[in-house]
Amino acid sequence: MTSRRDGSMPKEGEEIPVSLLAIERREEMLWTAAKAVPEECFPPCIKNIIKTPRSKATSEGGEKGRHRMAAILAAFLGQAGWDEDEARKLWSDTAGYGVKERIFDEWFQEMNCPKCETLQRESRGYPELGVADLEICQPDERCSDFEGPVEQAAGLRREEDRSQGRQKHIKTRYMARIFDWSAGREGEIDLSEAEKNELEGLISKQTSDGVLIYTRARVRGRLRPRFSLMEAKGPRRRVLSEFL
Repeated sequence: MTSRRDGSMPKEGEEIPVSLLAIERREEMLWTAAKAVPEECFPPCIKNIIKTPRSKATSEGGEKGRHRMAAILAAFLGQAGWDEDEARKLWSDTAGYGVKERIFDEWFQEMNCPKCETLQRESRGYPELGVADLEICQPDERCSDFEGPVEQAAGLRREEDRSQGRQKHIKTRYMARIFDWSAGREGEIDLSEAEKNELEGLISKQTSDGVLIYTRARVRGRLRPRFSLMEAKGPRRRVLSEFL
């Protein structure tokens, strides 16, 4: 089965017909190093965030990407086993003017640091954490051996290496498995509990002529899934019936 996450379908505002196959509950865990990782062991991207001059961040809009870098650093320090006071000091010295401390509080030991795949994406700004435009990802000879910054810093090559740290539950996620009729393949959509409940409510009202429509819209800066029901008529209904 070819699987696509909601980051790659559909584009913002685009509507696609889908069928819901299942909704699965998944528990998200946060791994934290038992012993603080020293700064000299940080991967290149984190070192580059720390080296970014504070003087660039000004009240006039400041350096592009400072909120993204602040979130990444807070999440990284939390998983790298740093004491909160020491982490907050380094974060404050790095974040610069205009970055609210709530970003530290929301990310430190509360959210997973993004993996390299996410960091290397383009983004429209925080809360998306792609930083391809910031040129902080400058891989060294070790980067290709690891999934992300935390894994490299803590030497997590295999799952059993995680015994060096602690796991804590941070949230429950819901994954909707769907069939995308426009692409002819299955995919997965990450849902909050409220989005799951809304989707289940729609499905309970769906008739035999109803088509489930999936799109994405911005909610507080993030692209989030949105669903609606549309009655299939005329040529559209005949096209869908050929698949169904």
